[in-house]
Amino acid sequence: MTHLQSQSQEPPMKQHAQGFTLIELLVVIAIIGVLAAILLPTFSDAQKRPYNVAAQQCGRAIVAAQIPYRAGTGSYTSDPAQLGPDVREACRDAGVQVGVHATSPTAATAAYLMSGANDVSFAFTAFHPRGTGFYRYWLTSPSPVASGDRLNTLFPY
Repeated sequence: MTHLQSQSQEPPMKQHAQGFTLIELLVVIAIIGVLAAILLPTFSDAQKRPYNVAAQQCGRAIVAAQIPYRAGTGSYTSDPAQLGPDVREACRDAGVQVGVHATSPTAATAAYLMSGANDVSFAFTAFHPRGTGFYRYWLTSPSPVASGDRLNTLFPY
């Protein structure tokens, strides 16, 4: 008897296929779906936040420019274009719209004139069409005092 014949003949072992089961794949897909559902709205808002900040910066530039304008002319203006290159850069060049303060603009609204400008007060709404809302400002708050009179509240469309 040779050496090869002396070894016992064992049946070959079953080989198991490597990989994931269908249940494991479905669980992973479900987890990815839940994470995507949670993160996509946050990501969308994060993309629109710079437009909201641009609208607020435009409003601040208008407020800052109105003081020397009134000192030179004796009255506030309702035309942001008369407030100089800083306002033009912060507003029109950034795509920000300036409108009537008493209305609620939509993303489709297009305006570039303020309302209520005279020798003692001025008011406006600043918004970017690609943002999520608008800011209001008025120098003399109406009675009763409304919210968001100092560019501190973003009103959603």
